[in-house]
Amino acid sequence: MKKIIYFTIQATVCLTILAFLMPTAKGANPATINVTVTIQNLSVSATGPIAFGTVTAGTATVSSGSSTVTNDGNVTETYSLNLTNPAGWTAVQAAPVAEQYCLSAMFNTTGPASGGFTYANHALSTTPTACSATKFAGDQTGLSVLKTQTRSLWFKFEAPSSTTVTTEQTIVVTITASAG
Repeated sequence: MKKIIYFTIQATVCLTILAFLMPTAKGANPATINVTVTIQNLSVSATGPIAFGTVTAGTATVSSGSSTVTNDGNVTETYSLNLTNPAGWTAVQAAPVAEQYCLSAMFNTTGPASGGFTYANHALSTTPTACSATKFAGDQTGLSVLKTQTRSLWFKFEAPSSTTVTTEQTIVVTITASAG
């Protein structure tokens, strides 16, 4: 029996010595990780109003000033444009006839010539339409506008060929920002 006890004591001493000699893992308890997040902010602002004044039926005129459109968000934005018809008139994307009108929009640094607007690329409708390299484009676009950047938005109004509405009308143009 002495041998068995001696062996057990010797094994215990060896294990104890090994435990002191083994490296131990050191670390903080608990560990932390910083997680950050920024909420996407899509925001656009525009100056206005744009006033055409009194316009003769069947004529077209380009605005004398532009609206400054600003990306107030925190990401690159692409704009979509649409309008709301005033009572009694309907927007068309062609030469207007009685009780119709055409309002066109163009991003450009300076006042564009009337002939620079085309129905296919500049005429607004009641349906939101995204800006592109050609859509609503002049020498500027509403495509991929960096945060804090501005664009100048000019308008061309083509009056109805004839109308019974002779009081001042307000056409609301909506600019919507999307990421991109």
